Formats: sequence, C-alpha cells, structure tokens
Amino acid sequence: MKFSRKTDYGIILLKSLSPTFKSGEFVSLSKVAKANSLPKSFIEKLAETLRKKRFIEAKRGLAGGYRLLKDPARINLQEMVEVFEEQPFMRCLRSSDPEKHCSLVKICPAHKTWVTIHEKTKNIFMGITLAKL
Repeated sequence: MKFSRKTDYGIILLKSLSPTFKSGEFVSLSKVAKANSLPKSFIEKLAETLRKKRFIEAKRGLAGGYRLLKDPARINLQEMVEVFEEQPFMRCLRSSDPEKHCSLVKICPAHKTWVTIHEKTKNIFMGITLAKL
C-alpha cells in the first residue's frame, strides 16, 4: 500500500493541530512547518483542502492561524486518507461496478481476496483515531 506525500503531510498537519481542538488557539502554518521540517507552501495547500473539508478552520490576523474543528478522538485514519487519496489502491474496488475499471474481474482468482483485504484494512483504519496516533 502506498500513500502520497499529501496524505503523509496532511496527517502530520492534523496531528500538529490536535491540541487546538481543546485549547481553541490558532497555530500558524509557519510554526507547524518548522516544527516538522515540512515545506510551508505545501502545508498551505493541504490546509486549504482540510479547511474545505471542514476538518480545520482558519483565522487571519495577528492572533490568526489554523485550528482543528473536529475532536481528534472522532477523526479516524480512514477519513484522513480519503481526504488526500483520490481512489482505492485497487482498480477493481473503485466503484460499485468493478467491471468498469478492470476487464479481468470476472476471471481474476484474487478478486475476492482483494476485496477482503480492502475491507479489513478499511476497518483497521477506521479504528485508529487522530488522538491515538
């Protein structure tokens, strides 16, 4: 299984903002980028995506920055991955009609196994929250 840097950095950003859910404070992206040795310009793009998906909010000005809107104990790893990864990693699982994505689905001896692995992985990811990371 391979995830993009967007997912890796997005999870780091969310984890860095976790304390802001309880404190209500806003944290600058410069501070997050510096603390985690991440490129600020990339973090800004990820923050915009997370803001649009209502995971975080932004505030301009001197006391501005970003903060987490959702309880870290209620954000699971599956949700975080889905923000940044466009499709499941297996072609045959990308829609309710696998034949649209893979012409071999009817004869593939591994298809049922892939589905099982996907469901088990999804369940594991759903059981891991941002608070537990």
